[in-house]
Amino acid sequence: MKVSAIVYTSNTGFTAQYATLLSHQTGLPLHQLKACTLPQGTQVLYLGWLCAGKVQGLKKAAARFRVESVCAVGMAPECDPAKLAGDNHCNGLPLFYLRGGYTPARVRGKYKMMMAMMKAILSKKTDPQSREALEAMKRGADWVSAPQLEPVLNWLRG
Repeated sequence: MKVSAIVYTSNTGFTAQYATLLSHQTGLPLHQLKACTLPQGTQVLYLGWLCAGKVQGLKKAAARFRVESVCAVGMAPECDPAKLAGDNHCNGLPLFYLRGGYTPARVRGKYKMMMAMMKAILSKKTDPQSREALEAMKRGADWVSAPQLEPVLNWLRG
């Protein structure tokens, strides 16, 4: 294995689901970033949720550990890998996008306000992707699936 642990940050639980699935499939220990006691410089796979194109917690993880790869978990069906890498200063690190989900009841504080603004913007759009996102924001959605982890598992095994 290229890493010795999985470290993650989750907001509404979807990133935690992926991190748990990865841990079960690889046998790697799993740690929440905020409670992680791994030694400084440990080689890790980092998973974080996306907010406005930024992988949450990545800067903190990179300051403490040797982040060898990053998984970004978001709502969109897909994302532009080059833009995601650039926005998060991933500098050649393997970067994977995983579609997570959205649970309106779990969103709190400033994120709730941000999502309300996003809902208002999406309600004016008519394209299918915007409609799907709006539905997810209203009712919630869960797209977490083990097959999405295949590229990550292949990288870990490689």
